[in-house]
Amino acid sequence: MKKLSSNEIRQMWIDFFQSKEHHFLAPVSLIPVEDPSLLWINSGVATLKPYFDGRKTPPSPRLTNSQKSIRTNDIENVGVTARHQTMFEMLGNFSIGDYFKKEAIEFGWELLTSEKWFAMDPEKLYITVFNEDEEAYKIWTEIIGIKPDHIFKGGRDTNFWDVGQGPCGPNTEIFYDRGIEWDPQNLGTKLLAEDMENDRYIEIWNIVFSQFNNDGHNNYTELPRKNIDTGAGLERVASLCQNTPTNFETDIFWPTIQAIEKMVGGNFQYSMENYPNPNPKQTRINTAFKVIADHIRAVTFAIADGVFPGNKDRGYIIRRLIRRSSIYGRELGINHTFLYQLVDQVIASMGQFYPYLATKKAIIVETIKNEETKFLQTLSKGFDLLEEMIKKEGKVSAENAMLLFESFGFPIEQSMEIARNNNVEVDLQGFEALLNQAKEKARSGRKELKAWDNQNELFTKMHVDSEFTGWQEMTHKDSKIVFMFIDDQQVDEITDTTGYIILDKTPFYAEKGGQAADHGTIQGLKGMGVVDDVQQGPLGQNIHRVNVEGTLSMHDLVEANVDQEKRIYTMKNHSGTHMIHAALREVLGDLVMQSGSYNDEFGLRMDFTFNRNITPEELITTQNLVLKKIKAAIKREVHFVSMQEAVDKYHALAFFTEKYDEIVRVVQFGDFSSELCGGTHVENTQVIEDFVITGIESKGSGVFRIKCLTSFKTVAQYYEQQWSEQLENARGLMNKYHQLKGSETAAEIEAMFELIENFKMDRQQIQEFKNMVWEFQQKVYFFEKQVALKNSNLKLAAYQNLEPSINENGIQQIKVYANDLNMQELKMLADQLRNQFAEVIIILMSESEQGNFIIVAVSETLQDKYPAIDLFKNMPGIKTQGGGNKHLAQGKFNK
Repeated sequence: MKKLSSNEIRQMWIDFFQSKEHHFLAPVSLIPVEDPSLLWINSGVATLKPYFDGRKTPPSPRLTNSQKSIRTNDIENVGVTARHQTMFEMLGNFSIGDYFKKEAIEFGWELLTSEKWFAMDPEKLYITVFNEDEEAYKIWTEIIGIKPDHIFKGGRDTNFWDVGQGPCGPNTEIFYDRGIEWDPQNLGTKLLAEDMENDRYIEIWNIVFSQFNNDGHNNYTELPRKNIDTGAGLERVASLCQNTPTNFETDIFWPTIQAIEKMVGGNFQYSMENYPNPNPKQTRINTAFKVIADHIRAVTFAIADGVFPGNKDRGYIIRRLIRRSSIYGRELGINHTFLYQLVDQVIASMGQFYPYLATKKAIIVETIKNEETKFLQTLSKGFDLLEEMIKKEGKVSAENAMLLFESFGFPIEQSMEIARNNNVEVDLQGFEALLNQAKEKARSGRKELKAWDNQNELFTKMHVDSEFTGWQEMTHKDSKIVFMFIDDQQVDEITDTTGYIILDKTPFYAEKGGQAADHGTIQGLKGMGVVDDVQQGPLGQNIHRVNVEGTLSMHDLVEANVDQEKRIYTMKNHSGTHMIHAALREVLGDLVMQSGSYNDEFGLRMDFTFNRNITPEELITTQNLVLKKIKAAIKREVHFVSMQEAVDKYHALAFFTEKYDEIVRVVQFGDFSSELCGGTHVENTQVIEDFVITGIESKGSGVFRIKCLTSFKTVAQYYEQQWSEQLENARGLMNKYHQLKGSETAAEIEAMFELIENFKMDRQQIQEFKNMVWEFQQKVYFFEKQVALKNSNLKLAAYQNLEPSINENGIQQIKVYANDLNMQELKMLADQLRNQFAEVIIILMSESEQGNFIIVAVSETLQDKYPAIDLFKNMPGIKTQGGGNKHLAQGKFNK
């Protein structure tokens, strides 16, 4: 086997497949384009989906690439195993309806074993195939000449690529045998036969034969156009060509590891000798080097492609990688920012094929350094707090994990790793429930989220106190301005612009716990600020975003006025959230667990976990229970007690993102609802006035979202809107009926529409009204089909006396060129003619307003010799587009 650098391997791959007439596709961004199903480009084929599914035409049916990819589902394994990486580079070759199994296998074998290319020893290569794929097995054994003891048959879990609905098929894999020194138990090929995790046989090649379509119910049919999808990991091939213990000692990562060694001096060194004779302490040291080398490469590429650290989605992944690297840096004695200094090594290793990295170096370095700096400001306190939690409680609770996550920037994975090292557990399920609500909060329309994140450095300087008075009042007449800033600069006054203000006392509620922020005004002697958002600061202060007219200055005494109508309707909905939560638990059982909510003046929504679908009857029962409790005028009670007392005495439920102090606030409505909550609520349930469930949807994985409305006004508007929409729908259907009927009439439709028009609006009968309109819709649709069928039969009557002629091959043939038939009518005519004549080829073409359509149909006895699809594709004088089989082909044509 040739000793090759990673750049040489990549170039050899590209050169080989270009010599086989493959078109080279340059690597694209890690950020998927027009593919919301992917967070990252996670494979070489991910960028080619439009070609494979037919949305776009490929530049060639044969393609090759070397595509950077990111997978983050198992970040915890990076650095622990020999070949897990966050980012990897996938070498690929693809056939889109061109060659198939034989050529794909031959290409792989030639590239790996030919002296001109990689020159691997054939005796060291082992093969797996799907146990039902006899074709691939014969190609390997009879054409390639693989010996029976070098090929193994695998099951569906190892050798069949299937993602549910869509294209799928068997795959074949190629493994390289690194020798008995990597097989301490001398198990040999048993490792392959039984698919055992091992370091001896390294998978370097995977060819997927995409030949079936799964209808989503595991019913498989042959694809008319079969494809090849090949993947080979550059890092794995490099490890073999460079004879390294793992991927991390290759020239891809080794320069970075060496740079880290220089940073830590002689205190910590990476040891290759640790692999044959592992030492737990050295293994941990090696892991730290590998994690950092892997993560800096992934972060460098992601930032270069436009992803920056943040609190969700891709940004959260990058932030997590930087923080994980920083934590592992501490294990090597690095207690300062250092990761940004490794960008040069990444560019040196990868820049030849990715020259754009060098041009983005400045922004990459600056971004990583800023993120490291911010993290280190809180990291030390977080470590101390976590160690104290572990020592005091012997575990990490969900609330404490959330505290570490939100206040100290600890990703849950870091808390789990540190806890694992101390042999204690983290309440992961409880943390995820809290996190779900935090994510819901982020999605609720907080437009200034990014700007506020950028102001963390300023927020750490805020040491002012602010008292929330909004539980008792909506106006505070003598509030004092104690802190002001614009963008990220502290100021002494705000004049005719937008800024941020903290008051010593404020009735304005800051968005949290699922409740929207208050709006209103802050009135001073020289100016007024319109408050359009309130968020909580780092020390619990309520920070008001204000659009100032005139001037507001530091230490001004101002009058703070909450928009009372907005607050009142928000309170109705917040209390309504507690009502629906309690009602669901009573109707469905205690398995109902709130996992997020949002309520404002317009309505409420609540996410909750449950283990099955909820029936319409259960929803009606739940709604009626809430209405019953509203009419009962249950008084609201508030208790400030210890957490233990809240649970033991008041049976309070706690499903929120806030960390809990020693004293918590319990909001209770009799014995029906009791929850820990910092929000504002109505004095008794009767103030909620009215209630309706407007919808429920599944969010996946046992999570449901229910949407509701409260108040007489809002509920009445909802029912009126529902009624109007149904009536407009019925009127639109009636207009369609009048356009269609002509000489045909349907007395039943006309009578039913009269009933709909005269139906008296009543909320108790809204469902009956919806059912009536749905039934009316079905009748109109059926009438439409009847009219269409009658019109089609009238048009087809002109073609009843057709007789076949004899074509140049001596076969009966009927060829019709019409100008008024649509595709459905052509199909009807083709069926009539095929039933009328025993052996005939039928060619029907029509030019219509909808397009130029063509159908080719062939009698069963002629299909093998004259397949319809072949005739369709080779129509003289015209160009066809479409598809079919030997029985029938259809599509459009151009002259």
